[in-house]
Amino acid sequence: MTLKPSNDRYLFRNNARDNHRLDRQFHIYQKFFDKGPVTLAGFLDEKRVNKVLDVAAGSLAWTLDVARSTDPSMVELHACDIAADNFPPTSVIDAFSINAFIHDATQPFPEEMKGQFDVVNMRLLVYAFSEDQWKKALKNICEVLRPGGHLFLFDYDIIWFNGAETDPKLTAPWLSSLNRMFLKQAQATGYVISLSESLPNMLAEASFAVKEQVSCRCPFGMTAKTCLSVNGASLAGDEDFTGEMAQMITTRLSTGALAGGYLEDDSGKPITTEAGRLQWIEKYNKEIGIHGVTIQGTQITAIRV
Repeated sequence: MTLKPSNDRYLFRNNARDNHRLDRQFHIYQKFFDKGPVTLAGFLDEKRVNKVLDVAAGSLAWTLDVARSTDPSMVELHACDIAADNFPPTSVIDAFSINAFIHDATQPFPEEMKGQFDVVNMRLLVYAFSEDQWKKALKNICEVLRPGGHLFLFDYDIIWFNGAETDPKLTAPWLSSLNRMFLKQAQATGYVISLSESLPNMLAEASFAVKEQVSCRCPFGMTAKTCLSVNGASLAGDEDFTGEMAQMITTRLSTGALAGGYLEDDSGKPITTEAGRLQWIEKYNKEIGIHGVTIQGTQITAIRV
C-alpha cells in the first residue's frame, strides 16, 4: 500500500529524527520484562505462524526484531501506524520484505485482511486512545486475527510513583501535583487511568481470552539504580535515558494541559501562559531528574476465541 500523510491525534507523534530514541525505548521496555530480541518461537509454535501484524508500529522496532529471527519465505510481516513519520527508510522495509502501511487502528481494517493474521502486536497507546477508542481498536484487531490467533500488548498506567509504594497518597508532594495534572488530562481526554486493570475486561468484551498478564513497576530516572526487572535483574545504567523519557512525557503532556485549561501550580491556581508552563516544566523535570519515578507497566498475551 502507498504511504501517505494521515490525520494525527497521537500526543507523542514524532518525526524521523526520533527513530533512534524510539528504537532504544523499545529495548528498554524489553529489559523491564527480561525480554531479549523478539522471536516468534519465544511466544508460540513458529511453524503455525504465517502472517504477523505490528499495529501502532512506530519505528518498526518490534517488526524488525522479528524479521531478523524469521525466515521471510515462511512468514509475512506487516506493520501499520496512523502516520509514516517514524517508519525506517524504504530500503530497510524492502530488505526485510515488510508490508508497511498507514492505518488508524480505531477504524476497520481492509476486508482482505480480516481473519488472516496469526499474531498481532500493539503497544504504548496509553496517551493515544480513550476507552472507547481502545474498545474499537481491540474489536478491529480481533477481526483480522484468525481464531486462536495471538495478540501481544504492552502499555502503562497513568499514575506515577516514587518507587515501590502502591498507594498514591504516599507519593511525594511534587509527584502528587504531577499526578493531579495526569488525572485531569485523563478526565478531559478519556485516557484510561489504569490499563493494567482495564485491559483484561476490554479484551474479554472484544472476544479475547487473556493467556498471560505480567505487570511490574518500571523505573524511570534514578529509580533505575535500585529497582529491578520482573525477574530481579539490575537496570542500573539506564537512569539517564529513562529519566529523559519521563521528562519528555511531562513536557508534552503539559502542552496539552495548558491548551485544555487544566494546568495548575501546586496551590491549584490555573497556569494560563506559555511562560508559566515553562516554569512548571523546569520545576517538575528537575524533581524527576533528582528522584526518578516508577510507572506500572503491563504485558498481556491474549488469544482470539
